[in-house]
Amino acid sequence: MIAKSKNLYIIWSVFSLFILSMNLRASITSISPVLKNIQADLQMSSVVVSLLTALPVFCMGLFAPLAGKLSARWGIELTIALSVLLIGVSTALRLVATFPFLLLLTAVFSGIGIAITGPLISGYIKKHFPKSSSSMIGVYSAGMGIGASLSAGLVVPVMHAFHQSWNIALAIWSLFALVGIIVWIPIIKKSHQSQNIEEQAVSQKSRLPWGNRYVWLLMVMFGLQSGVYYSLATWLAPKVQDMGYSDAYAATTVTIFSVMQMICSFIIPIIINNSVKRKPWMLLCAFSSFIGILLLIIGGTSPILCAALTGIGAGGLFPLAMILPLDATTTPKAASEWTAMIQFGGYIISGIIPMLVGVIKDVTNTFDVALFALLVVMFVLMLLTLKVRTKTDSTMRILS
Repeated sequence: MIAKSKNLYIIWSVFSLFILSMNLRASITSISPVLKNIQADLQMSSVVVSLLTALPVFCMGLFAPLAGKLSARWGIELTIALSVLLIGVSTALRLVATFPFLLLLTAVFSGIGIAITGPLISGYIKKHFPKSSSSMIGVYSAGMGIGASLSAGLVVPVMHAFHQSWNIALAIWSLFALVGIIVWIPIIKKSHQSQNIEEQAVSQKSRLPWGNRYVWLLMVMFGLQSGVYYSLATWLAPKVQDMGYSDAYAATTVTIFSVMQMICSFIIPIIINNSVKRKPWMLLCAFSSFIGILLLIIGGTSPILCAALTGIGAGGLFPLAMILPLDATTTPKAASEWTAMIQFGGYIISGIIPMLVGVIKDVTNTFDVALFALLVVMFVLMLLTLKVRTKTDSTMRILS
């Protein structure tokens, strides 16, 4: 009976984690398909409108170190719920965001919520699923991918259904947060019933591993792959529209990008769960994104194919970047600290890249030069990947 109850709890934990993860990209990816509508209605330049995705990413970096401190006070599970609530409220506020400042403010608050949730989910996975952390990162990534796919694919139909109101189309994704908090309530209750020494250890003072050079490498790699992802999430639809395709086709392209990202982010971590080698998979995914961006610049190729290739790359690179700190740590507390530091610097780096694309587009009046900059980023990422350690190497270095 006890074993059955434990199994049910594990299943519910996996399901709840999946639902919560759907909140971690929807408020960002829903922007791109309606970007031109927002830009036209609120009279925002390309640089300013790019802040709608850049600001959350910056916040996801700047506020990541708060995750450890807040979880020390309230516990991992409750802090995750409060952070998701912040994402939901900020997304709902877009219903009344009829001027640029308020819309940008919702982006800031959603970014703060994501910043705190991300590292704590890594700690939660390390704590409850230590032997299958790669697979659980797959569940986590797939949840984000589905949230991103639904928001990117349905935001335009929702806008059309509500008389061209992009406000409603953006605010409706706050429903993900409502459902997520509801399914997470049993997890919070269970965590209060099972306070133990291990929980107290996780609640000790959090210190980021600033002196570890390998963490800095992972931070830069995380920032580069994430920056390319957010650049594509922001500018893929406008680029496709700029090529002469319709709004609906551009939205479909972004949906394909998100769907491929979702599928690969789920499958690849499961495939490599029992493997110690991450480097070949990272190189393969980075090369896929490189080819997809290159074909988009050259033209003559279906944007959907380009979106599929970049989606495969993004879908593999993100979970792999999340797995690397779990490979290199031995406790939930350390996993949260490493992830917080990696996301702190990584998201600051990745927040600059979409803005850089916007600046280059404004200066050159073409997306091609900006996309070429993304090719350079991907090439640097592939070079850095050569320094990634195997799982065994990382673990042995930590233990020594």
